[in-house]
Amino acid sequence: MKKDKNMGALLGMQQEEMAMLLRVTRTQWSMYVLGQRGLPPEAQLKLAEMFAFIAQLDKKEKVDLPPIKQLESNKNNFWEGKLIDNQLNQTRITANLEKCTGKYEQAVVTWQLSNFMSTNEQETKWEQELLQHIKNRAEAVMQKNGLELQEQYEFKLRLLQHEEVLLKEKLSGK
Repeated sequence: MKKDKNMGALLGMQQEEMAMLLRVTRTQWSMYVLGQRGLPPEAQLKLAEMFAFIAQLDKKEKVDLPPIKQLESNKNNFWEGKLIDNQLNQTRITANLEKCTGKYEQAVVTWQLSNFMSTNEQETKWEQELLQHIKNRAEAVMQKNGLELQEQYEFKLRLLQHEEVLLKEKLSGK
């Protein structure tokens, strides 16, 4: 006759704890759970009382216990922390996007200006080389801060804004 292996788990206890409560060895408890041995009458009575108490709990109305209220407070603190983190991330991403966009736009103007100036035939070879260097540097900045990177920042920002809405809903209890 094999017993339920999760009997201790049903009661929320480990094998060692169950054995100590029932005043039997862990081996005796384990063998009882496996259906290989019975329990002493005192242990069986105590186990029956435990199961009767649990059955009674299921029928009673649920009551808010102090640890549960504390847990609710911790839960709100968790979501408030997430909201603060979200807002900080939005600020950081917005600053990165503005910086990236500014650098890109400045590089475009620099590239256009250097391109315009290099068409002037009166420029010396040295000036032409300098303009080419400026143009190359502008291209590198445009490449680094290009539209793809800007779209990535915009996507992250939209995602964070959507997450903020969900976090606010979670905190308001909707």
